Amino acid sequence: MKRLFIATSAAVFIAGCGGGGGNSPDTNPVNPSTPTSPTSNNITVIEQSNGFDFYGDEAPMVGQNSGLGIHHPTAAKLVDIKWQQTSGPSLDLIADHTNVIGFTPSVSGTYGFSVAARPCSTERNTSCGSLTTTNISINVSNAEEVQAAVRMDHTAVERGRVSFRVDPVANKTIQSVEWVQANGVNDVVAAELEEQENRLFFDAPEVTQDTILKFTANVTFTDNTTYSDDVYLSVRNSEIDEEDGYFPRYSENIVSENMFAFNSDSNYKSAIERCVYTNQINRSCDFSELPLIGMDTMDPTVEDIMDRVLVSHQWMGERFKDYLTNSVVGPDMLRLLRGVTAIVISYEVRPSFYWAVTGAIYLDADNFWVTPLERDTLNEIPDYRSGFGSDLQFIMPWRYVKDDNYYPAGRFPVADRLTRTFADVEADISWLMYHELGHANDFFPPASWGQLSLNRSPLETINLSSMAPDSDDLDSTFPLRSDEMHALAKVNFGGDDATLAQKNVTPDDVVNLFTPDVSTGFYNYYTTREDYATLFEKFMMKYRLDADSDIAIVARNDNPDYLVSWGQRNRFNEPALQQRVLFTVNRVLPEIDARSIQMTLPAPQLMREDVSWFDNLSLGTAAKPQKQHNALSVWQDDALKMQQIQRDIRIPYLHKDSNLQ
Repeated sequence: MKRLFIATSAAVFIAGCGGGGGNSPDTNPVNPSTPTSPTSNNITVIEQSNGFDFYGDEAPMVGQNSGLGIHHPTAAKLVDIKWQQTSGPSLDLIADHTNVIGFTPSVSGTYGFSVAARPCSTERNTSCGSLTTTNISINVSNAEEVQAAVRMDHTAVERGRVSFRVDPVANKTIQSVEWVQANGVNDVVAAELEEQENRLFFDAPEVTQDTILKFTANVTFTDNTTYSDDVYLSVRNSEIDEEDGYFPRYSENIVSENMFAFNSDSNYKSAIERCVYTNQINRSCDFSELPLIGMDTMDPTVEDIMDRVLVSHQWMGERFKDYLTNSVVGPDMLRLLRGVTAIVISYEVRPSFYWAVTGAIYLDADNFWVTPLERDTLNEIPDYRSGFGSDLQFIMPWRYVKDDNYYPAGRFPVADRLTRTFADVEADISWLMYHELGHANDFFPPASWGQLSLNRSPLETINLSSMAPDSDDLDSTFPLRSDEMHALAKVNFGGDDATLAQKNVTPDDVVNLFTPDVSTGFYNYYTTREDYATLFEKFMMKYRLDADSDIAIVARNDNPDYLVSWGQRNRFNEPALQQRVLFTVNRVLPEIDARSIQMTLPAPQLMREDVSWFDNLSLGTAAKPQKQHNALSVWQDDALKMQQIQRDIRIPYLHKDSNLQ
């Protein structure tokens, strides 16, 4: 789904966002495949209790990813769902507020569960009856060795994007996967199936009541053995405002219904659950109902921030709170978060974005996971912009580096089931937070908070002629000069078709266009908003975390080693760029003495030309001993090198700019 739509009265402009960017590679596209035919039989009910039907694995095994779902045959939907384990060895029910739970039992035995839910006669929450509780038990055996597991059973909203992944177990290597879809409850089936290696992506069907779907992954391994595993999906019947709802209408995005305020006793619980991320939002809530945090307090605590957090899973709020509490950048984030109304973290937000219409930031939970199970809950649908720029002859990779190593340093192949440390998570979150909060404080800078009217919404406020973002002033005072780079950025990040002249632009041409200009990276040229936020992000990452920022120009074609045509570390501190950086930092975070700090930061350092991007990690100093899963220790493997370069030229995160009326 390409999210760039023009309304009759106004434009909703959505641009890539998140800390500088490079091309997205065309080496690993999502290839549409012929959808598998449903099986002839519907999925079967494994138990009925107290008016509810239960679906799931009839004979789950130890080590197998298993699922259990609840359905009411006459209800349009279920709300206020709460699963609890009542007996058996302890399980982590990581999505206990949804129609389907997924879990992996580690020992055999009988497992008991209770589940409470309110049946509703229509898709509207006002039609729901009283809370009903029912129970179910399942028997888990260890009859055979599990060789593959589909991750994972869960719930999605109707017409939402869904992903499943099958992982090998017991040192197996997958050769191929055949996905087979069963007829779901009421004979519904998913649509738009796409396969990518061991992953399946599709659109959940449109439904008139909550529905259960089942898929089977038939796996063939390289040793010619085979194995099958089932996975269950609940599709929620959702109330969707097709005509005026901001998300369905302007971004063709149907958002999750499984959202809840992290702090259930927050004074803003009702407002954040209603005003920032639903399929019914068709107006921007007034500041009197949901003010900027900075309008409430200039010195917010972690709990003040958590009162504004909306999540799809409990663990996401817990990780965010841990980050704010324990990170060295926590005090910065508390100040910067004063410029938002709410923080949304969801399994399906991809890519992340800030939206001035609601005043909230929307964060991809992929930055926050610690355990493999937490990671399993994430939607892995690729960024819709992943094919942009493939006709260009150059890429511009970017990264953060610390102690001559990637920052974050760890590599975490999903099938390895690794756990991340707090340092890994801190590195993964911080650049994103600095960038998105740079956007928030561009539209609503600290100097404006005392002047905002409680009787206006964020949307009404940004549409005032007196409320132009500070990035407009940056563009007027210190503009980027290269029209050619601006146009190339529209191709690479906006999906414009490349002209013949643009297709013929060589890496050397880009060196001549880029290096005399005053940009820190390719992504700065996409919009003035991205230019502004990226300048702030790179300064803060070096100042607070001592993370160097790298940018390079590399030939796309006939360059398997990714030899650098030109590259530079910490370009943001070039003398010609320093005034631009000060312009942003002084406005976004006036509490720090940016000029004094700037004088202590290192001068930029050129990379070695015609040397691999990977070998330019260490500039003029010997590489230090590397830890396990470290980027430098694995370049003997071409596949791992390819994975890393895809990370380095990742599409930056999403920014929604709007002048909706």
